Amino acid sequence: MSFNSQRIRRMRRLARDPEVRELEGLFVVEGPRLVEESIGAGLEIDEVILPEDELDHDLIEVLSQEKIQFHLVARKIFEGLTTLRNPQPAIASVSQHGIELGSLVEKKGLLVVLSGVSDPGNCGNLIRTAEAFGASGVLFHGGVDPYNPKVVRSSAGSFFRTRFTVIDEEFPYEKLFEELKKSDYRFVATSPSGGIAPENVADNAQIAVILGNEPRGLPKEIEALCDEIVTVPIENTVESLNVATAGAVVLYGIKRSRI
Repeated sequence: MSFNSQRIRRMRRLARDPEVRELEGLFVVEGPRLVEESIGAGLEIDEVILPEDELDHDLIEVLSQEKIQFHLVARKIFEGLTTLRNPQPAIASVSQHGIELGSLVEKKGLLVVLSGVSDPGNCGNLIRTAEAFGASGVLFHGGVDPYNPKVVRSSAGSFFRTRFTVIDEEFPYEKLFEELKKSDYRFVATSPSGGIAPENVADNAQIAVILGNEPRGLPKEIEALCDEIVTVPIENTVESLNVATAGAVVLYGIKRSRI
């Protein structure tokens, strides 16, 4: 397979261009362990590309057993595909698996809403945290493309198992809240100050925790629509926590209060 082949060009573009990912309905998974996890989660694998000089891992056997097509390429070509500084010996194109909002809210429980969260590392960590604390799903409203390779890596496999919906940032949050209210959600905004402790959130089966953009937080207009505001108590010497850390503390506090 030559470096300029159509498959090589497509995989490279999928790893780097969100418009191509949307058009193709695919995203990229990097590394043998994560490729195996995506297969184990039941996702549809389009194809896998491997460097021909590093095949001593279990993925080859898994791909053969599952009858998933894979291709071997020279190391130099493979390194031109991956987004990693230290490439791991596998890259796969996988079908996108987001679901519609109506399907997301069918499962009752704790919903995590990421409103304009723009850092892919924080986004991936929050997906992992949502799974760890038993959230029923994640709703992305604007912000980073959830299929960004760094989001996928940072979630450490949780991305493959988490139910999620992507809503365009142009969709008004007033209408989004109206849709969620139809499923009896109460809204809990996170704020650096002025709110109650996470463990004091009202015990309600249908809670949507809203987490905002890293530098700016949530707009006051969104806070005004929420039923409660929570704040993670920290020492005065620290200005704030990043959104991934704050989200983890908030979700832990809410889960703990329900035990």
